[in-house]
Amino acid sequence: MALMETAAGELAALIDCLEAEYRALLAEDIGQLHATLARKQQLLTHLAQVPASLGLPQGNLGPALAPFKRALARVYELNWRNAQVLAPRLAATRARLRFLQAAVGHDPMYAADGSLASGVFRAAQPHSA
Repeated sequence: MALMETAAGELAALIDCLEAEYRALLAEDIGQLHATLARKQQLLTHLAQVPASLGLPQGNLGPALAPFKRALARVYELNWRNAQVLAPRLAATRARLRFLQAAVGHDPMYAADGSLASGVFRAAQPHSA
């Protein structure tokens, strides 16, 4: 039963984590977002091990975890909401990247090491008459 209590605590912590993630997204607080995402990943890793610890096959949470159903629904809802906050930012970032890739002739703007890649900004090139 201690495992179930631990899992319940971690599930409650995951809900708190998703709320903190939402606040960090709205505030555009990158430091807090990174810390929250690290904690969220840790909690998800622990929670993923619960079925095996109970002797249940992975994916079959069965009746042993029925009390967690409402909490899991809340986790899903919060995660979906956070994805909706990210969606317009992701679309804007992709549009900016497409613009920059067009400006450098479809070459990547930066190399893997962070240096400027081989492409040269077309706007910086002199125009010939």
